[in-house]
Amino acid sequence: MTKRVVWLTDIHLNFLTDAGVAAFLENVAAAGPDAVLIGGDIGEAPNVCDYLGLLRASIAAPIYFVLGNHDFYHGSVRETRGRVARFCEEHPGLHYLTVETFQSLSPKVGVVGHDGWADGRLGDYARSLVKMLDWKLIEELRSHDRQSRWDVLKGLADEAAAHFRRTLPLALEQFRHVALLTHVPPFLEACWHEGRISDADWSPHFTCHAVGQAILEIMDAHPDRQLTVLCGHTHGQGETRPRENVQVLTGGAEYGTPKIARVFEFD
Repeated sequence: MTKRVVWLTDIHLNFLTDAGVAAFLENVAAAGPDAVLIGGDIGEAPNVCDYLGLLRASIAAPIYFVLGNHDFYHGSVRETRGRVARFCEEHPGLHYLTVETFQSLSPKVGVVGHDGWADGRLGDYARSLVKMLDWKLIEELRSHDRQSRWDVLKGLADEAAAHFRRTLPLALEQFRHVALLTHVPPFLEACWHEGRISDADWSPHFTCHAVGQAILEIMDAHPDRQLTVLCGHTHGQGETRPRENVQVLTGGAEYGTPKIARVFEFD
């Protein structure tokens, strides 16, 4: 039996009026999903659980999600992750993949996920002139200079990579096809913005090299399995194939006008 899976990313519901949120959620429900995947940037730390509650109330299908950098704004990574995990325990049907192993989308397709984090390892972090709002609005990044902040960023990315090194092989044992949901593109070739790949100034802040390396190592060891990576963060749509058995889709987005990134039909 075919399963209809709706993928959303960077929906930024906090940029909408209450009526706008309701209209968007009606559109998602009208797509008739058997499951919904959300790739982060749902809202901000003070309201992300409120939006998750609205999503759960509006959509009958199970919702599998990760968080994005905006979801930690005006809060902390550690506290927000803990609060969201507890919220999901109290609201069946919401699955925060960062704290889970894997889930089944269909008898043949599994899903794993983690928030991920831009780790500055691609491009030229040391010379980049980009200043992210993350550095002011997220507790763990606020009181650092450039070098010490880089250590924190790499630590967050390495945590995501370790999660996938643990969960992805387990999912590949059970499923021939796995969807990997994360917020930050794991490859430079997936770092799309306005139809182009980001340059050395921007790519340090919009790629997670640690996760990319983990993906390639794991999938090279499983040549008979297929992986579809679903990421966002850049707001630029694109596709790349770093391996024959790895497809990477980057979802497009625009503040104030959230859309369905793609609808999949899985056997």
